[in-house]
Amino acid sequence: MAPSAGYSFNPEAYAKAVLHVCKHSSSSVLGLFLGHADGKVIKVVDTVPLFHTHALGPMLKIACMLAEEHCKSTDASWEIVGIYGSTEMTPVKAIADKIAANFASASVWSLDAGKLPEKQFAFKGMGRVKDEWKAIGSELVSLGSEVPSETSRLISEMRFLEVVDFDDHLADGNKSWLNETLFEGCKFCMRRSLKDASSAPEDPIRAHGR
Repeated sequence: MAPSAGYSFNPEAYAKAVLHVCKHSSSSVLGLFLGHADGKVIKVVDTVPLFHTHALGPMLKIACMLAEEHCKSTDASWEIVGIYGSTEMTPVKAIADKIAANFASASVWSLDAGKLPEKQFAFKGMGRVKDEWKAIGSELVSLGSEVPSETSRLISEMRFLEVVDFDDHLADGNKSWLNETLFEGCKFCMRRSLKDASSAPEDPIRAHGR
């Protein structure tokens, strides 16, 4: 049985995850997706870039605790709903299982870089069904139609160099892993707050196809 929940991605959450993986394309990247369930749809509303080095257990625990505090202070309905990275399922399964223990509809996403030049949704997802991880069908994923093109533009401008993850914050406490200014002036986030963007996109496209 495949996952049946839908997944709606906020533009900034999607783009931040893509940029994080692109910045460290030769490393094992790990990050968190934050959001909430709305009926049968999981709304991914923000991203917390975590690591581009080996994710040690103690540091991962601290990072998740800080992410949870960020959720509480931003919107009481938010929680950790999934993880993303540059690798397939096996290396992060233990982490994914722990996330799923707290959020039953948790998901795991790995970047499919070949989709970026095609300006399509560029993550492959896995969802937990009866203690097993199954592929998420592309028909279950929605993203604003302008977002893949805008994300490609950000990559071409090398905006990914500005992404700060938890590793960077540990090295320099002045750097913010919340990346508050990352998308200043960006087309899909001008005049819109993260809270406003937690609603479903008005013009969704299905993953892997336009």
